[in-house]
Amino acid sequence: METLKRGDKVAVVAASGVVNIESVLQGIELLRSWGLVVSDEQEWGAEWGSLAGADIRRASRLQKAINNPEIKAIFLARGGYGITRIIDTLDWSGFIDHPKWVIGFSDVTALHSAINNLGFASIHAPMVAQFNNKELEVSVNQLQGVLFFNEAPDIIGKVKEEFSDQTIEGEVVGGNLCLIADQIGTSSELDLENKILFIEEVGEKAYQIDRMMTRLLRSGALKNIKALIMGQFSSVPNEEPPFFPLTIKQIIKEKVNVPVITDVSCGHETPNTPILLGGTYVITCSGSSAVMQFKGVDLQVKRS
Repeated sequence: METLKRGDKVAVVAASGVVNIESVLQGIELLRSWGLVVSDEQEWGAEWGSLAGADIRRASRLQKAINNPEIKAIFLARGGYGITRIIDTLDWSGFIDHPKWVIGFSDVTALHSAINNLGFASIHAPMVAQFNNKELEVSVNQLQGVLFFNEAPDIIGKVKEEFSDQTIEGEVVGGNLCLIADQIGTSSELDLENKILFIEEVGEKAYQIDRMMTRLLRSGALKNIKALIMGQFSSVPNEEPPFFPLTIKQIIKEKVNVPVITDVSCGHETPNTPILLGGTYVITCSGSSAVMQFKGVDLQVKRS
């Protein structure tokens, strides 16, 4: 798994929700402007309710891209819901033999977890149907820098001053909180041992965030993490009183005894700064500020 170059073949896969065909085609044109060859072995009009085709259809598309040794990267068309319905049907042997970048966020967290557990890196970043969003232009350009030049952007956040003057180094894993909590006790449960956990969420009320974090706490998953990165918690629904007594930041901070890096620009809002999940970052805390810098990743070691 290496940086991309002009002429490399990539796939765009609709593995979750129904796609906006025009937006996906516009995103594909951007990939082609980068010099990439986009596989034509896809279909964009398939629908099965809110999903981009029946489970077997979506799994088949994704499996073909995983198995194809010529494919150097898999870009997910959009998120939504559906990957957990097919994750246990996927065969990763072809990926292990010919690893490739997988790019996306939200529902794609299920794929990130599986890939990171295998010992490979993946990229939490905007998806193809969003590439034409002008507000995401900087984030998409940063994604291009990651893929072609291994130039991962620094990520800025805030931290409680009690954790000031600390340097934390570790592998960052995670993604969408709902997906991480949902995978507890399953074959794709994310390994958090001695990791830096990144989480983000959209459209969930405070008590629902508390339920997910409590499940992670009760499972023991949070016991040995090195730090927690809190990305964007977007579109929180308005609630009628009486309100849940804790804010979302308070909910998350009470569940862990490690530095919590807040106000990180990654998630369902703009910008959505790319993060290399499975990559090693160094977090430097100074006063109330925290700077995450990408250090590198071992892309070729399969964990036992």
